[in-house]
Amino acid sequence: MGLGLAVKQRAIEIGFDLAGIAPLGACKDLEFSRRWVERGYGGEMSYLANPQRDDPRRILPSVKSLVCVGLVYNTPLPYSTEVGKKPSVVSCQLSVAETNDQQGTDNEQPATDHGPRTTDDGHAHARAWISRYAWGQDYHEIMRAKLERLRKAIEELAPGVETRVYVDTGPIVERAFARLSGIGWMGKNTCLIDEAKGSWFFLGVILTTLALEPDLPAPDRCGSCTACLEACPTGALVEPYVMNASRCISYFTIELKGSIPEAFRAKIGAHVFGCDICQDVCPWNGKGRSQESGDRSQNENDQPPAALGIQQRSVATTGLTEFQPLQIQDPRAAAQRGQLTTDDGQRTDGRVSSFQFPVSLFNPPLEALASLTEDDFRRLFARSPIKRAKYRGWLRNLCVAMGNSGDPRFVPWLELAAEHPDPVVHEHAAWALSRLTKLP
Repeated sequence: MGLGLAVKQRAIEIGFDLAGIAPLGACKDLEFSRRWVERGYGGEMSYLANPQRDDPRRILPSVKSLVCVGLVYNTPLPYSTEVGKKPSVVSCQLSVAETNDQQGTDNEQPATDHGPRTTDDGHAHARAWISRYAWGQDYHEIMRAKLERLRKAIEELAPGVETRVYVDTGPIVERAFARLSGIGWMGKNTCLIDEAKGSWFFLGVILTTLALEPDLPAPDRCGSCTACLEACPTGALVEPYVMNASRCISYFTIELKGSIPEAFRAKIGAHVFGCDICQDVCPWNGKGRSQESGDRSQNENDQPPAALGIQQRSVATTGLTEFQPLQIQDPRAAAQRGQLTTDDGQRTDGRVSSFQFPVSLFNPPLEALASLTEDDFRRLFARSPIKRAKYRGWLRNLCVAMGNSGDPRFVPWLELAAEHPDPVVHEHAAWALSRLTKLP
């Protein structure tokens, strides 16, 4: 067995779903990445202009090969574009679903054209959308731990080798080298797609001084399909294979620290952290016979897809407990629920109706998310990707989702948010109030 094959086999044994070897010759992809940044498509993400991204030898001068791996995080729960059939604020295409069969919580029935549903307690629960990758534990932790195991295995196979490990945190264009390693082709939505697994997987890279035989790039199988371009509510996919990130819902709700341009706020719908639409509509993530990746969760609350009323998929799913939707327990007594924390640590009391905890991060009630204080946010999301938005950005995003909900019961919460000392929170709360108070 060759050394490269041994490395890839060890990667699969450690728990990665995809593994390939990339050469250093990614000049075309790296040149495209540099020009993309120069065109302003990276928005305020200034770290993308780091010149080290132009050549991995600027990080490890003796590097000869890159080991690229993928880890599936997809769970067998509905997509944002599957949660209903009427026009809605979740996907800007489809309505908020009746999730009683999908989630085992609220027994909801259709209520209004804006998407809220009426529960058995008489309250409508407008629901939010959190990107699939952020439902569970922070992928940086999971990927890093597995990559460190793979690094150790490589060093055992070749004593004296130098390595560097990266998980979306360093000056490496992981997607460019992953494409060259053969673990997927670059889709028109700019996500890496594997023919068997789909596109719901995280990427990791190990730079090594070993001269390993590279794999061949996967052929592009997007064909004439333009589903992702047509589905993007904000027109972020300006042409096939090119995304203007400064128009992307994920950028607005995660990376952008200031005000979301007003022209895009209504198009964000109910998204409060990230967006999955361009992957949701991809045929390579479509329905059919599912295949599971990783170890099946033994959590007693787990239910098979059939029990949840979910159609099986041909795209891979994972049973890893770390990537299952976090269940938020009641963070405090009911009397304290619904409080905003200001910069000086003071709390402002109640604004939203009651609801039942625990709450899943899969399509959660918007009012449940709005009940979290800053202390709650920091504690609950300490090991979640959601912490990247910070509490200030979280409040901003909630204001936008509330403004798009069509639910006037959020007005009291928004009136208090409009008094928040942070100007960004204040501005977005005022915008949301203007929308809700103009409702017929």
